[in-house]
Amino acid sequence: MDQHIPGPDESAIPELEVDETVAPRPEEEIADIGRAEPDVEDHRRS
Repeated sequence: MDQHIPGPDESAIPELEVDETVAPRPEEEIADIGRAEPDVEDHRRS
């Protein structure tokens, strides 16, 4: 597969990943950060 080299009037950062059809929303990135560390606290009510 040929890699596209952006021209002078194109953004160097691609808007979509190769396997995506819709750009990620900002809140999805925030949620990913929140899930990066597992929640191991006991949430059962006593």
